Amino acid sequence: MNQVWLILTLVALATAWPQPLPFTHPTPPTKRPFRIRRSLPIQGRANKLITVVVGGAQDTFVPNSISAAVGDVIQFQFSSGNHTVTQSSEDAACQPLQLTQADAIHSGHIPYEDGQTTVGTFNMPVTSTEPMFLYCATGPHCQEGQVMVINPTSDEQLINYSKLSAAAAVNVDGTTVVGGAVGELALEAAAFDPPAAEEEAPPADAPAETPAATP
Repeated sequence: MNQVWLILTLVALATAWPQPLPFTHPTPPTKRPFRIRRSLPIQGRANKLITVVVGGAQDTFVPNSISAAVGDVIQFQFSSGNHTVTQSSEDAACQPLQLTQADAIHSGHIPYEDGQTTVGTFNMPVTSTEPMFLYCATGPHCQEGQVMVINPTSDEQLINYSKLSAAAAVNVDGTTVVGGAVGELALEAAAFDPPAAEEEAPPADAPAETPAATP
């Protein structure tokens, strides 16, 4: 009898003792995809405006060798005289590439005369990093060295192109304006200083009168 009572007492105590709550794992939060966000390097950004002066006292492109990325814009500013920016192939200097490719670059003739308050421009977007060969199609300017290369593979490439230009029999003009936008900007915003106005020589003194002969 005593043994039965002891068992019942133990059961009662076990029932009355606080039981641990069942453990449940918390629901994990929704996981977002991990992303790397890079800022564009300042020095490596495209869409730069690169200025080239066309013409001047020596009828040149300054600079005549430039490196440009896709997205950059080359702004040609036309200085003294009448000049063009015309594309050729590497092995046919002073000949417009428009003869075989209708979309080849040609600015048309853009003049600048002393006394102008604006400067003609030709803004050409860069769409490729392949070398581009350009010349001025006015008169003998191409043969006289008004040539340039965008993204040349070496200095020798520009030198060889200038030699080929100097030996060209003729300088052929382009046809229609293609590959850029013709515009203008104020002279004070240009990358060159206009030539100083030539001073007129003072009038010569009137010759002295010859005294009349005494009779």
